[in-house]
Amino acid sequence: YNDYGIEDDGCSSGPGKFQGMYNMVADFVSRGVPIDGVGFQMHIDTSGCPTAAGLAAHLQKITALGLQVHITEMDVKIPVDASGNAIAASLPVQATTYQRILTVCLQNPGCTAFQTWGFTDKHSWLSGQADAAALPFDVNYQPKPAFYALMTAFQTVPPVLNGRRS
Repeated sequence: YNDYGIEDDGCSSGPGKFQGMYNMVADFVSRGVPIDGVGFQMHIDTSGCPTAAGLAAHLQKITALGLQVHITEMDVKIPVDASGNAIAASLPVQATTYQRILTVCLQNPGCTAFQTWGFTDKHSWLSGQADAAALPFDVNYQPKPAFYALMTAFQTVPPVLNGRRS
């Protein structure tokens, strides 16, 4: 199952959406309905939502059911100028946001995938919008600070595998 707006109760969708999804997949598990995991579509911005604690709690609830979690369609919207380039002042907070989400995933052994919605702002599903600079590479295929933040997370946060740090 893959859905958006289920990452943190304090975010725009509120607790109702996550709880409804959780009740549905828990029911599937209890009845033996085939389900392997839940995808968290992460079309987010730099508002601070989801928090690390909120996302971690939701990932934990899903993995406690014996299901995998995937972060899917990850992008972090920031504004662009008239030429379609990211506003420089927004780049550091975008990088921090990417790093926060990946760190939470790496710290949960049931979070088995982290996928962005592409890699370059040049071919984003948001192209042409005011907040289109959502991916780790810019329109010229150059890495943005978000790319380096993701690499830092991979290098500094040992993943938890089978309940143990690797």
